[in-house]
Amino acid sequence: MLPLAFPFDRGGFRDELEARDGDVCLVRRTNLGTGSVHWEVVGLQLRAAEVSQRGVLYPAREVYPGNEDWGEHGWTFTEASLARARMAELCAHRSRTRARGTG
Repeated sequence: MLPLAFPFDRGGFRDELEARDGDVCLVRRTNLGTGSVHWEVVGLQLRAAEVSQRGVLYPAREVYPGNEDWGEHGWTFTEASLARARMAELCAHRSRTRARGTG
């Protein structure tokens, strides 16, 4: 499994990993044009190895949640303290789920 590499630039933003617990990440995003900052809490998704339509082989890897997953596997915050609180909440929930053997 290839882990998602930080930092990376995408869509006019620089994404930098601030914290990680398992598959839950706190990411600082800086707008490369304006310098404004916001934070994202994401649950990384696992993607199986695949071959693209052009024949390119992609290994099994972690990926950022897509737009359609926002609100379920990704959240955006304008305050770092709120993002940290959401990350702590999500990690605690996942820890309880694992302890019950349901996750």
